[in-house]
Amino acid sequence: MNDVSSIVFAIYSRRLMVMLVLLGSVGTGIFYTQQTPSEYLSVAKILIPATSPTVSLKTEGGNIPNGPIVPDQNEDLRVGVIGIIRSGAVHDRVAKALPGINPKTIRKNVIGDIGSDSFLHVLAYAKTQEEAAMLANAFSEAFQDEMQAILESSPRRTLESFIAREPMAWQQFSQYSTELVSYLEGANFTDLEVEAVNMLAQRQAVQRQIEALELQHSSNLAQRPVYKQLFESRPEFIVTGQLLSENSVYKSSLERSSKLATELALKKLELTDKHPEIVRLTNELSMVQARMSQQAEMTHSSSTMSQDPQALSFMQRMVEIDIAEASYDSQKAIFEKTASQLDSKLQSVPAYRADVSLINAQITQARHHAEDISARRAELEFHLTHGLRFTMSNEYTKALPEKALALPTPIGIMIFSTLAGLIVGILAAVVSELVKQMRLRSPY
Repeated sequence: MNDVSSIVFAIYSRRLMVMLVLLGSVGTGIFYTQQTPSEYLSVAKILIPATSPTVSLKTEGGNIPNGPIVPDQNEDLRVGVIGIIRSGAVHDRVAKALPGINPKTIRKNVIGDIGSDSFLHVLAYAKTQEEAAMLANAFSEAFQDEMQAILESSPRRTLESFIAREPMAWQQFSQYSTELVSYLEGANFTDLEVEAVNMLAQRQAVQRQIEALELQHSSNLAQRPVYKQLFESRPEFIVTGQLLSENSVYKSSLERSSKLATELALKKLELTDKHPEIVRLTNELSMVQARMSQQAEMTHSSSTMSQDPQALSFMQRMVEIDIAEASYDSQKAIFEKTASQLDSKLQSVPAYRADVSLINAQITQARHHAEDISARRAELEFHLTHGLRFTMSNEYTKALPEKALALPTPIGIMIFSTLAGLIVGILAAVVSELVKQMRLRSPY
């Protein structure tokens, strides 16, 4: 309590000193305000979204965001952004864009920081509002360009690699295709699978012809002796026609019988059956009819003979067998030669098929590889042409001259000068009192 009263007494007893120091500080502030021009602070904001906008060629899912674009609050990302700002690359871009401003001034008067709203704040100090806004906006654009350049560096290197590799990939595909055509020409094949199926069908048909020829040959060898035996057992000629005629005695007896029958019928009209004339005619008619029955057979007049048709058929069959046997050896030789040629070609088909399959697999792989490179190259060109923007800004986030703040403000200088003078005056009064007390205790 004594210490507090001593301090208050020291300040009060030296109030003139305190007032003089206070007045001196305020006067110095007024002088500084009049002599030192104010600087202006302009702020530009840059949005670093939590999810970067993308462009997809295959689906609209990547083109339509799932929600609003909001600032990224990832602390690691913030540290990385601040590191890029302090690396000097952005300051160099601003110096190239604004050659009239000293690069040291840019490094000194432009800083970047993450604000409480999670936006990247670009703070620029300058002597005029326009210059401060210009510096802030230039730094903001330079930072976004630098971020885009960093973002595009890897895709551009990849694109250069694809551009260099694409002609080689298509050349490799063309080389394999040419190799397949040359191989098929050398193998006398146009379509290996189709021709292999056709050759196999031809080989089976030739084999069936050979088997049919052998079967026919065996059948001919078995049939000819039988036909020969049958032919030899047949007569050379056979009766094919006979001419028969009636007996002349039979004819005269027939005439006599008719005449007696007529006469008998007339007599029966006049006479009785017991009459001698009726009995005579009846007996004579019986005798004539008996003679007719004995002479009723036809008499052989002439005969016609010709070659046996069955023997001719047997002989014709033997001739056909002989003709077929005469061509057996030549037909069999032709069939066997054709079969041998087809077998030779068919034996080489597995090797040809393996080679063609290998070349086709190489062609397919080379085509897929070339198509993938072309597709990736086209997609990268599309994305790089439209730009890969990692940051976002608009007219509402740009620095405006009319919104630039003057630093320091005259009121702020006066408040600071007053507080500083008051504090220094009080300290001076306290120090003087302490010195006085020390001298009273120890004058020497």
